[in-house]
Amino acid sequence: MKRTITVLQAGRAVAAMAVLLHHSTVATQDFVQPLPRWLSVLLENGFRGVDFFFVLSGFIILHAHGGDVRTGAAAWTYAKKRLRRIYIPYLPISIGLIALYTLLPGFSASTRDWSLITSLTLFPTTAPPALSVAWTLMHEMLFYTVFLAFYFTRFFSAIVAVWAVLIVVGGWIMGAGGIVLAPINLEFIAGMVAAIAARSLPSRGGFALLVVGALGSAASVIWLGSEGYARVWFGLSLALVLPGLVRLEAQGHLTTPGWLMLLGNSSYAIYLVHNPLASLGARLSARIEPLNTWPVSLALCAALGTGIGVLYHLAFEKPALRWFGKRDARPSLRRP
Repeated sequence: MKRTITVLQAGRAVAAMAVLLHHSTVATQDFVQPLPRWLSVLLENGFRGVDFFFVLSGFIILHAHGGDVRTGAAAWTYAKKRLRRIYIPYLPISIGLIALYTLLPGFSASTRDWSLITSLTLFPTTAPPALSVAWTLMHEMLFYTVFLAFYFTRFFSAIVAVWAVLIVVGGWIMGAGGIVLAPINLEFIAGMVAAIAARSLPSRGGFALLVVGALGSAASVIWLGSEGYARVWFGLSLALVLPGLVRLEAQGHLTTPGWLMLLGNSSYAIYLVHNPLASLGARLSARIEPLNTWPVSLALCAALGTGIGVLYHLAFEKPALRWFGKRDARPSLRRP
């Protein structure tokens, strides 16, 4: 398979926009006016874009690193890439919010505690990070840490299987809490299984999984809830969709337009900046009399999140990651 799968970048774009519209809807209803019921229900389901990101993360990690040599040096290279990818775009946004909430505590619509340590490190504490969506990055860091075992043992599959069992038994049957046993972590595991399926299944098998996964995703939204294992069913269904999409692209049946690739490449930046901007956009809309309607507020929130997210990607995220990558690739100069 290709190193970069464009259909998955398109999926990133759709997922990022879904989450953006979810928070734009919440902000609009908090500060401006309610949306029509049918539209509110539709857009508020955009939080499920997070489930796609989790499944895709598992898929991409195994796709990109499943062929790596199992050495400490390879593990260090992998860890540096993952840390750069998460922290370089994240830290400026997090530090900016820390400063904002310190100077203007009332900027957040709800009074909530946040942890400085968690905000800077993504290490779990008793309080959440300042950037509300960063709770997902804490799960990402957990998953990246678990994947490090791949480089040091031949029993990585067994370790992942044990983790899945502990999540089911500890997180569901026994009701154990905490980030390690959270049911949503199963979506990372499902994404890795999907990557294996994309490589090994015949073409028709991939298409069948796509159909089953699409039907399962729709059914989980209609009949199941949105929390715990009910939400995970949606993610597991999405994992069935990915091999089919990858196969269809490989066969030339799917192409991704340039504008959608741009949104996909900017999806992490959009994800990081959109929620504070949605709050800002809704507040601005509420203050201007002709514009204090839900269509204007929703459009303004979406435009701010998308536009500034793309700008942040092009002006900072992309060049910063390229610079750090080139710097890391330089051979070390040692005196003879």
